Amino acid sequence: MGPLLYVTLCSFRNRIRVRVRRLKEPRYLVGAIVGAAYLWLVLLRPRSSSQPGGASGGSAGVMAAIGRGRALIESFGAVALFGMAALAWLWPGQGRPALTFTRAEVQFLFPAPFTRRQLIRYKIVRSQVGVLMGGALMTLLFRPATASEGWMFFGGVAILMTIINLHVTGVSLRRESLGRHGSAGLARQWLPVAIVAGACLVLVGTVALDWRPLASSATGPALLEEIQRLLSTGPVAIVLWPFRLVARLPLSETPADFLQALPGALLMLGLNYLWVVQSDASFEEASAQAAEKAVHGRNRAPRPARRANGVLSTPFTLALDGPLETAILWKNLILVGRYVSLKTLMRFLPILVIFGLAAGRSDSTGLAGVFGGACLIAFIMAVIVGPQLARNDLRQDLANMAVLKAWPIRGATLVRGEVMAPAAILIAIAWCSALGGLFFATPLNINPSFLVAAILLSPGVILMQLLFQNAIAVLWPSWVVVSTRRARGIDVMGQRMIMMFSLLLVLVLAVLPAALAGGLLMGGLYWLTGALWIVGPAVVTAIVLFVEVLVTSEMVGRVFDRTDVNAVDAAET
Repeated sequence: MGPLLYVTLCSFRNRIRVRVRRLKEPRYLVGAIVGAAYLWLVLLRPRSSSQPGGASGGSAGVMAAIGRGRALIESFGAVALFGMAALAWLWPGQGRPALTFTRAEVQFLFPAPFTRRQLIRYKIVRSQVGVLMGGALMTLLFRPATASEGWMFFGGVAILMTIINLHVTGVSLRRESLGRHGSAGLARQWLPVAIVAGACLVLVGTVALDWRPLASSATGPALLEEIQRLLSTGPVAIVLWPFRLVARLPLSETPADFLQALPGALLMLGLNYLWVVQSDASFEEASAQAAEKAVHGRNRAPRPARRANGVLSTPFTLALDGPLETAILWKNLILVGRYVSLKTLMRFLPILVIFGLAAGRSDSTGLAGVFGGACLIAFIMAVIVGPQLARNDLRQDLANMAVLKAWPIRGATLVRGEVMAPAAILIAIAWCSALGGLFFATPLNINPSFLVAAILLSPGVILMQLLFQNAIAVLWPSWVVVSTRRARGIDVMGQRMIMMFSLLLVLVLAVLPAALAGGLLMGGLYWLTGALWIVGPAVVTAIVLFVEVLVTSEMVGRVFDRTDVNAVDAAET
């Protein structure tokens, strides 16, 4: 284990050196300053002496709540850990290898005289770096009142995260063995599978038998008391006992409680460690294939979606003549499938449902109100968050600057064409969501004229945001991620914060003239008629926004025409 430990320490040291060395560049230095200032304001700001224990208000409230409901939080934590363990077995693996290695690790470590068990230990040691950093971050976030509480919380969280990591790794290795050996593998691995299945049946059966008392609990405290009784007695208490041992450690109130809970947590840690290192799963081939696939995926443009018969799927038939922007729109719409899919949309569905429930609960409008609230949340996300996510524009194509400069088209035409593809998708999503909210405007008690105005204004706002982000990519290409690899670190976080706040500031300044024009018209109509007009001023505001978009695209296009091909490093992350 000595050489592998040496490789781990050297890799960590070299990573720190690279991040310190790149601070010589102004963009990373400024980003590091902003990122460090943000972390200081959020996590390391001096504590107020007027509050109990000298802790900040938010963290003190959280720690006080943990102290009051420690038993209930421990029970819910045990249930959460059991759910994670069960999902690790039941959730599809999506073709991922049991253990992931980089290309360099595959090329240098796999041919070396290391056993499979040593490679597993190496990955466990490498994962501890992230575990320690995560534990430190959570400790800073909750900010316990005393140093002893801080160390207990940090140690408990670190051990908890290590156990979770080991268990997930062990499940992945066991599933790899089951997939390769079939029934023979199931015969050898029947015990953990039987334990997980039996535990799930115990929990589900207990809830089903106790469903009437749970449903009859009218108040919140009574319901929590019934849940606590259910989780701490009977077969459920036996099933959750090992998970309680792990959840109890970071919730320890005194050093004596911590030392009392430590042996049980270490026992679970040791059992999971032995379970992982004794695995007979063959992961080398799958890990090597995944590493090669990841490298080729970063260095090669994503392939567009194809139909089953092998014919290229296109959004529409491209005519032989017409505006050049249409050709660029056609090209970028083909590549939408690299980040938009049914799976991606399904990930946002729970968020929309939760926010829809929150939006429709106050009016008690039932399912119609929930659906209308979800539509409004989707509209807001498409207009505000969508331009940050949709990147099938100049930000994605900037790495191919030499090819773009060789096209016989004006820079303004290229900029407008690049912006049109994500704008068309986001506008379609926003309009469909707004129409859904308009249909349910009555149960939500929303004036339909406001929704019509939002529909009219959304294209201009979306186009303006996309245009500004592409303008930043042209003016300061080194500040924009132009490849699929994402850099990490405090300096990169600071860069993204600077870009986000700059974008919001410029967007507000750009919307002001349009809002002023619409406001003047609204004031004039109100002075003449005594009624508050919404749709007419919205039309004027939208027209002014479109004019600003055209003027700005011409300005950005001129800058693009003068941009040097060598200004963008495609490998820069």
